[in-house]
Amino acid sequence: MSSLFPWRRPLEEGWGARVSEIEAVVASGRMPDYASVRAAANQQLGPREQLRIERLAKRIEKVEAKGFTRMELGLLGSRTLSYLREPLGAAGLARGLLVSGHEAPYDHVASFAFSGHNCFERRLDAVLAVLGEASFQGLRPLLDRAAEDEALHEAERLVSAIGAAARSKTGCPVIIATLPPPLQLASADSATPGSSARFRLRINRMLADGAAERRWLIWDQAALAARVGLERWFDPIAYHSAKAPFSVQLCPLAADSVASLLAAMSGRSARALVLDLDNTLWGGVIGDDGITGIRIGQNSAEGEAFVAFQHFLLGLRARGVVLAVCSKNTDAIAREPFRHHPDMVLKEEHIAVFQANWDDKATNIRAVAEALGLGLESLAYVDDNPAERERVRRELPLVSTIEVGEDPSFFIERIARSGLFEHLPLNSDDLARASSYGGRAAVAEIRARVGNYEDYLKSLEMQMTISPFDAVSRPRIVQLINKSNQFNLTTRRYDDEDVSRMQEDRELLGWQVRLDDRFAQHGMIGVVIIRKHGAEWEIDTWLQSCRVLERGVEQGIMNSLFKEASAAGVESIRGRYIPTERNGMVSEFYPRLGFEVVTKSGDGSMNFACGVARYAPHPVFMNISLLR
Repeated sequence: MSSLFPWRRPLEEGWGARVSEIEAVVASGRMPDYASVRAAANQQLGPREQLRIERLAKRIEKVEAKGFTRMELGLLGSRTLSYLREPLGAAGLARGLLVSGHEAPYDHVASFAFSGHNCFERRLDAVLAVLGEASFQGLRPLLDRAAEDEALHEAERLVSAIGAAARSKTGCPVIIATLPPPLQLASADSATPGSSARFRLRINRMLADGAAERRWLIWDQAALAARVGLERWFDPIAYHSAKAPFSVQLCPLAADSVASLLAAMSGRSARALVLDLDNTLWGGVIGDDGITGIRIGQNSAEGEAFVAFQHFLLGLRARGVVLAVCSKNTDAIAREPFRHHPDMVLKEEHIAVFQANWDDKATNIRAVAEALGLGLESLAYVDDNPAERERVRRELPLVSTIEVGEDPSFFIERIARSGLFEHLPLNSDDLARASSYGGRAAVAEIRARVGNYEDYLKSLEMQMTISPFDAVSRPRIVQLINKSNQFNLTTRRYDDEDVSRMQEDRELLGWQVRLDDRFAQHGMIGVVIIRKHGAEWEIDTWLQSCRVLERGVEQGIMNSLFKEASAAGVESIRGRYIPTERNGMVSEFYPRLGFEVVTKSGDGSMNFACGVARYAPHPVFMNISLLR
């Protein structure tokens, strides 16, 4: 089974003893150490180790496991999905999730989609629907294009109904699995209307288009089956005897793939990739071999592999992944290939943070995280040196250190397969994220040089725009609402339909906040939802991106809010802080901005209020445009 997860670390010596310690803690009803559990699950497990982690996941579900995000997942299929439940628990631990799978009764797809009955009978965070070709009942005689089109239309109707049912019955989005290809009789099958091969291709295109329109999410089962090989993925004996849609032996791999998508949904994908230099971005050692001696391009297999890897890294950056460098090297020498080697694809401007010195890697990775304003759990690390990988794993267990090996030909495959950079459908703000974090690092350098805080803020030349919710920006608004955890006062979650209704509600004020400065366009960095109750307004939701902390953003928004409230004749504004494991940073948000405590609850929740007439605007150092 270890070959299923080559990107994970090899099973460490003493693994069993470490897991026994965790099991003892859980058995006593105490909270296990989050980093230790993740590290134990995120290794190249054999069958016995896999079973042990699956059992551990079931036990941890019953204790207060701090650090993990709980995910209640509905499993809906035309075949049985019970074999996936326990592997999902194990896969979740490796990605910081506690995944509980709830399987619908066998072949309840149509009932869930079209009847009033909710077979799950609970609220869920997502429903995973794994449908077979037989779920789509339309007749498709060979060469009958019209019949094939009608069958595709009926398939889309079913998928849309499942998505609507998931939202109305369980309050969550649906994830639809693509269909793996069938065993083909002929190469021409994909060009033959009515054939299974062609129909599955069209189904998968329909699912992809619907996901792009944000009607549902997709789990690309077809891509996973292609990766491992169809003969390996599909087990005809298990398919007929156990009603399993794919090989039971591959359930841990399928579960890990699903868990990576759930991690993306809950904001736990890696946001930055930290890179070693020598023998990672080029062959050789720049300090010893010089710029003419390192191997990159030059018509050699190794050099071309490094070029391909750099192109891959640029592709990650284009998706919003931040690139950073962490190298034991003299800074000026480490930068030479970026500046002077003609075959280098990556340039200095692509690197948000460049840490090249003789400090240890763990210290430098901490510095990278601090410069980017990211937690260690948001970082992935790539290094060809196994000793360096092991040291970073030991000292920084929350950093996802990828087992890329030493051959650059496999770097791309290992990183892509890891699922660490799984994401939902992209939007323009996602694409701008890498540049935004690069700008943040540049800002940090300026702040270190400028002693006066006011002068520092003025030097950024910030432009903030506040505008109402709109259809174009709704996907990003929904994304922020459901992914923001730290700077989030109430952590209330709303889906696309909720936000759509808010746009039309005259008794509600929905604001999207964008910020630019002279270094970067940060895109949408805040969402505020205000409910109007006559002479009193209530702050339902206030969240901001941590990329732009300590810039006066919240002060500028609050000034604008009170200005609007005053013009509308509002007498007071109230707000609520609901504590979670991750939003302690905003516990003093309201007192800092002039609000007074009204009531406190036993769970730590607090209600605040501030009279509009007595509100004193806070000084801000940015231009603010309020659009109506």
